[in-house]
Amino acid sequence: MDQKTLEKTLYHPRAWVYVRAAEYGPALSELCASARCAGYVLAGQSYDLPQRLLGRHSGRNALLRAVRKGLIDDVFITRLSQLSRKRGRLRRILLRFQRKGVRIHTNEIDLRYDLYRHGLDNVLVGGFSTHD
Repeated sequence: MDQKTLEKTLYHPRAWVYVRAAEYGPALSELCASARCAGYVLAGQSYDLPQRLLGRHSGRNALLRAVRKGLIDDVFITRLSQLSRKRGRLRRILLRFQRKGVRIHTNEIDLRYDLYRHGLDNVLVGGFSTHD
């Protein structure tokens, strides 16, 4: 079997790692390691400083661009509030992920509980996953 045929038959899910924290380094490396251990190929990673420190979300925008273009299959975050603390915006982001077939993985809080906590437990149909 030649290399091109082998690449077409093997499927490696593409993951994006996103962190929003003042000290993003440890969380970013932990999520990257978690994604690699689960067999994902890292398609990208980004981070944002807390809004009070920077005010822009260029890392989140890079993630959403990759989702919009269909470049990723899964997103690794520590908890849902990393994506947005505003419930309406978080709901729109989650619905966009669902439309594009992007699954969410969290490593700090169980995703189902986190959705319930934000009042969004009826938003997603599937795509739940947690990593400890």
